[in-house]
Amino acid sequence: MTNTLENSVAFWRIPGRKLALSSIDKGSSTAIFFLHGLGGNRQQWRLQWNYFAQKDVNLVAWDCLAHGDSARSQHQKAFDSECSVKDLAAVLDAFPARKKLIVAHSFGCRLVLEWLANLHETGQPLPINGLILLGPASLAPSLKGPLFGSWLDRLPLWVVSLGKPWLQKRFEKLAWHPGTSSELLRRERRATRRNSLFMIGAVRNGARPINHESLRHISIPTHIVAGEQDGIVPVAEIQKLHALLPASTLNVLSNCGHQIMLERPLDVNDIIERELRRISDSEGNAT
Repeated sequence: MTNTLENSVAFWRIPGRKLALSSIDKGSSTAIFFLHGLGGNRQQWRLQWNYFAQKDVNLVAWDCLAHGDSARSQHQKAFDSECSVKDLAAVLDAFPARKKLIVAHSFGCRLVLEWLANLHETGQPLPINGLILLGPASLAPSLKGPLFGSWLDRLPLWVVSLGKPWLQKRFEKLAWHPGTSSELLRRERRATRRNSLFMIGAVRNGARPINHESLRHISIPTHIVAGEQDGIVPVAEIQKLHALLPASTLNVLSNCGHQIMLERPLDVNDIIERELRRISDSEGNAT
């Protein structure tokens, strides 16, 4: 069994915005869409992809702009969350299925919630059947502001970039459970080495506020998963989202940090499998 997702195809929402996308079409009525977080890539879903590739379900995963194998950009506005939300909607439209489950991580969760809130506010139907949110990013009104929370924010980006190895280690300490294998850390370092500090800052600055009242009306069954040792998004922050979403459940995994799908793949696969069964059973009860 391969350790990586299949070779990607170029997905174009608009000219100049090329996204790398992998998909498996089984001809199933059900599809799982995987959306990574800030600084991630579609390959981080490999342990879920390999497992569900053996099941009767269609799979779709893509690299957001300037992540993984997708096109790069030096235009800050290209990273506005509004643009990434449109990417998400375009991918869902391009891969129709009667039943859709979205599995998102970190900032990807915030993009999905922004998309759902927008649909609610404009009176449009919510075209998915289930939602799994892993380590969802903060719903603070904006993520603008200091990137590092220290004197580093006063330095030009090119100067800060010289210290990227140190910043990588700092991130790893916050993001991963202390018992994470060195082999997994090395692999993820290689996979994210093309990430630029410009892109990270532009995505954060382009995060649009999400209407909390709109989220209170999102009745899609939602399973939220948090890592007990997550230093990027603390459990207390994730509990705020759980309180907003009326049809949500919260599962806090011990001995787990922020990279939940890689640190606890068996648990994540089990949650996805249970959600697929629920979607299938709910359709049967409705007929």
